[in-house]
Amino acid sequence: LVCPACSQIWSEAQRVAANAQCRLVHEGQVIESDGTVRGELPSTDTLGFRWSAVHNLFTSAGDLAADEWKASRAVDEESAEREMKQFVWCIPVQPSQMQQTPLEVTELAARMLPLPRGVAPADAKCITLGVDLGKYLAHWVAVAWSPSANGHILDYGRLEVAGSDLGIEQALLATLRELRDRVLEGWPKVRLDGEKLIPQQVFIDAGYQTPVVYAFCRESGMRFRPAVGRGTGQQREVSIGKTSQTGSIVKYVGEAHHGVLLPLEKLYLMEIDADYWKSWVHQRLLTPIDKPGAMTLFQASPMDHLSLAKHLTAEQKVEEFVVGKGVVTRWERIRKQNHWLDALYNSCVAGYCCEIRLVQENIPAPPREPPPARIRTEYRSPYADWKAVRERWRGNRWWER
Repeated sequence: LVCPACSQIWSEAQRVAANAQCRLVHEGQVIESDGTVRGELPSTDTLGFRWSAVHNLFTSAGDLAADEWKASRAVDEESAEREMKQFVWCIPVQPSQMQQTPLEVTELAARMLPLPRGVAPADAKCITLGVDLGKYLAHWVAVAWSPSANGHILDYGRLEVAGSDLGIEQALLATLRELRDRVLEGWPKVRLDGEKLIPQQVFIDAGYQTPVVYAFCRESGMRFRPAVGRGTGQQREVSIGKTSQTGSIVKYVGEAHHGVLLPLEKLYLMEIDADYWKSWVHQRLLTPIDKPGAMTLFQASPMDHLSLAKHLTAEQKVEEFVVGKGVVTRWERIRKQNHWLDALYNSCVAGYCCEIRLVQENIPAPPREPPPARIRTEYRSPYADWKAVRERWRGNRWWER
């Protein structure tokens, strides 16, 4: 607790003295250094003031700190923060936004199938993986897809990045190579023959340490692709362009994403509409688990999935009225830890590239390996082709026909 005038930290004794020696100052009045109040007493029929935890001498600063600590680690952090503001600090909560896709952490952690961790359903068609890189941890999510577009999160985790020991670039490469070894091992299906599925596509978020991600994807082949999500409030307010046709740069167009050829890097970069695919993920998590298009988790205690659920609900889609723009729809971060949400929507986009559809349609072919760079080894006169055309034109003699 600090003094509101000079920002000096109060001890418990100073807080008690401040409350015991307080003075009532009305609007338009000032208080002198000796404690006397100067100014006209306003004419009014009401008196209003705010009484918060600072004035409550039955509660110590240690008790308040303990309440703040518990609220920061509550399952429903939003409700806990609202309670602390309203009932402890007397700060009004006036939300000006409307939540579009409400997800409850406790309900999300209970969307489980009777399957152990690391086992794909019997009707699984393919597995995809999404990776979100950070300075200290790399979060990944593996999803098994059925033909009816049901997604089952069969495994997820995080790997430490030993940046202080190896340097951030070499540490990220080592972490990605460790993850690649795990990916190439595959995951078994619910069968007795020991069949394993190796993820067909692994999308790695290239927003952090982009050159490292590019280098790893080049050495690992087309199974591993760099991806970048763009949306309102992300990547310096840059949104993905609405692309519907291929050309010299855009080589592949999918649903709210497309593949861009990077000639110098000899790679395809997948540009993703993050707002669209986060909404898509939340819709799958809201779909009843017995309906097509639902997303489920492996069998575990609800507390084991609590961290994942908090990541998946760390952002919410809201509508907000902005003067001059009207109603603006955007995704707002309500908690800092959202890495598994980014990894999951990348895995869902990878599922689309593996022909997973809620509605069957003509499926575009995914991008192939970029052609190797053409290097001219000998000099060729720019007039040589023109000479050949001129000779063919002369030999044609179309005017004599």
